[in-house]
Order: sequence, then structure tokens, then C-alpha cells
Amino acid sequence: MRNFAIQGGFSGLAASTRVRLARNVKGYPYRNLTPGQLDEIAHQVWDALQTAPAVSKGLTMTDVRAGSREAMQLIEKHMISPAFAQHGGKLIASETGDIAIMLGEEDHIRLQVMGTGLCPKECMETARRLADLIASRVSFDYSDQLGYLTACPSNLGTGLRVSVMLHLPVLTESGAVERMIAWAARQGFAVRGAYGEGSNAAGGFYQLSNQITLGLSEDAIVEKLIAAATEVIDQEKKAREQVRTANEDALFDRIARAAGTLRHARLLSSEEAARCISDVLIGLQMGYLSGVSAQTLIDAEQDTRPALIAGEPGARDRIRAERLRRDTAALQINE
Repeated sequence: MRNFAIQGGFSGLAASTRVRLARNVKGYPYRNLTPGQLDEIAHQVWDALQTAPAVSKGLTMTDVRAGSREAMQLIEKHMISPAFAQHGGKLIASETGDIAIMLGEEDHIRLQVMGTGLCPKECMETARRLADLIASRVSFDYSDQLGYLTACPSNLGTGLRVSVMLHLPVLTESGAVERMIAWAARQGFAVRGAYGEGSNAAGGFYQLSNQITLGLSEDAIVEKLIAAATEVIDQEKKAREQVRTANEDALFDRIARAAGTLRHARLLSSEEAARCISDVLIGLQMGYLSGVSAQTLIDAEQDTRPALIAGEPGARDRIRAERLRRDTAALQINE
């Protein structure tokens, strides 16, 4: 059950939205917290959340060990950052990861809310409510001139990073994605791979996120991101139509082959699965395929990544193929 589920539009083109707030607690060093200090902060945050039983009953707090398999799985689910996985800490989260509060990352508190599709306003509203709930019992470091104080100056002000995961395979293949990245930078946004800075854009998935946190309100940042994401989505849709016009038979063949692979393969590597899912998402958006929702495919791609399947590579390829056959059983090709 997705107790905190948030859903938005452009499913398949905008895979997901994440809002993250950085906060630090007064009286504690920003770097090198002792285990005791981290415990104190964690219990303060947890106790604050308990004042709203309707919220806290859907959350649990766990210890995440540095470099553990659990940490790698949480990265795959986009619930924690690679830096948090490397150093470990405490995590307060909902069962499905819609809400994840990292304690002991670069800042004392990294509170994030995720939703499906393009839904930054809704995610921001939930994140704001959670931050206000914590602030009712925990004193945050705040400056009247600078806003919320953070370990990295790039997060000063609102402490807000809002990002949208976009599916841009055709812009990628045409080379136009480089122009899009340059355009986004001029608008004050960064475009990175699916796992953030330094990661690759597997399957044509990219994160679009704000770079400016100081001098703008939270609402202004969200509105600017919506405008930028909508523009990029429009460019991807136009690029797909250009491909259709240039050679529809080749496009249809590519999509149909990908659908057949997902429906019938007995072995699938993570790379092949990502490529096929990407093509099927194109087919669903363009009307060549039906019967399965885009979100089902996006969730399936995430759930079949290597860290989330136990066993040796060969066994993982069998399990991955089995899961994808199940998830695409209702997929239909529209002739």
C-alpha cells in the first residue's frame, strides 16, 4: 500500500518527481558527527514525527550500514544518495520509499518526497508539511539573511532540490540532448544521469534539477522546474514525431521487437531490459502499444536492476526475464 502516493502527469515521459529539503540542527557540528550525536538528532526527528500519528504510523527508522547490500538496493530505489550509502546513517522511510529522510548525510537531515509523473507541487506540499512537523520540535539552523544554513553553500537558502526524471531516448539518439543540456543550464537547471551527478543516462533517463536555492522562494523554484520540464518533454515528443515521419516502418519494427522480447525472453541482462523497456515506453506513448501502463514498465525497470535481484548473473537474468514476462503479459501491439 502506497500510504503517501503522489501521482502526476506525463507518465512515461516524466517518470518520477523528487523534492528534497536539506536541514541542519542547531548546536551540532555540520561535519563528523559522533554516533551519539547522530542518535540524538535521529531521536529528536523521530519524536517530532510521532506527534502526528497519521504520518508516523506509515514510517520506520532503520540503520543503514555503509556499503551494505541494503544500501545498494536503496540507491536503486532512489531512496538514498550514493554518499549516504558510502558512509551509512539512519533512515526514516515509508515502506514504498515515497518518503525517505536521511539522517547523517552531508547535512543532518535530507528529507525527500517522491511521486510518479510530473508532480513537483504535490511533492513540495508534502515535504513542507513534514519539515514543519519536524521543526515544531527540532531547532533548525537558520539565518534571516541567508535562509537555511547547509554544509554546502550551493544548498543555502531554501535548501531545496527538486528534480524530475525524464525519459528522453530519441533526443539522446539524435544528439539533440546535448543542446537540451546546454539550454537547461542557461535556465538554471542541471541535467544528469538517472542516479544524479556523475551517473549515466541508462535507457535514456535523465534527472532535471534546479541549481539555484538562494534568492528564490520554494514555489518559484517549483514553477521554474515545471516550465523547464514541460519544454523538454515537448522537444522529446516532437523528436519522436520526426522519427515517425522519416521512417515509421523502422520505428514500428523496433518497438514491436522490444515488446516481443519482454513478453517472451527467458534470459535478459539489465542492459537489454533497459533498452527494451525504453522502446516499449515510446510505443505506449505513441499509440503503437497498449494494455500495460507506462508506470508499470517504469516500476518494472527499477525492480529488475541488479542490486534488487539476488543470485549470480545468470540467475538474475532468468529472474529478470520472468518478472518482465509477467509484467508485460497484457501488452498488445496495435497494427
